[in-house]
Amino acid sequence: MLVITLLGCSSNYMPLSRGRVAVTMRGGKQVYVRDGQMYEHGLLGGGLQEAVAGNPAAEAAAGEYRSRMKTGLLTMLLGTAGMIGGTVYASTSLVRNESSDLDLQLALGAMLAGTVLMLVGSGYLASAEPYRWDAINIFNDGGTEMPSGPPGWNASRQKLSLRMR
Repeated sequence: MLVITLLGCSSNYMPLSRGRVAVTMRGGKQVYVRDGQMYEHGLLGGGLQEAVAGNPAAEAAAGEYRSRMKTGLLTMLLGTAGMIGGTVYASTSLVRNESSDLDLQLALGAMLAGTVLMLVGSGYLASAEPYRWDAINIFNDGGTEMPSGPPGWNASRQKLSLRMR
């Protein structure tokens, strides 16, 4: 069953555009392709920085992507440990009938803090994804600056005066 699933998540397509980064599937995993060279995504977003190397703005976006992936995953793991630790402490205290109000409050606090950390970590992890696509798009567009403002924003057309019109 696993073999069938992995075969379904594979592609023989090889992007041929030179000087551009593309995303495709190889062996059930995402890979970046640039000039015929494949860069594996890796556990925490590795490979993207190598794929966009040579463009400082794209490298900065790729670095932010990797940083958010690491921070988000670490925060989620710490939250999971806190939640499990609080649950185990509370349940063992209750089973042994040795629980005091302070013990239960500490256990509930650890569970609550763990849950909050897990949610924050997952949100931070999810916020990494736009930086991945920014890195790819900046590299492919040949830009050297990170975009600022909403789509269509052009700061050079804006008046710098604060006077009322």
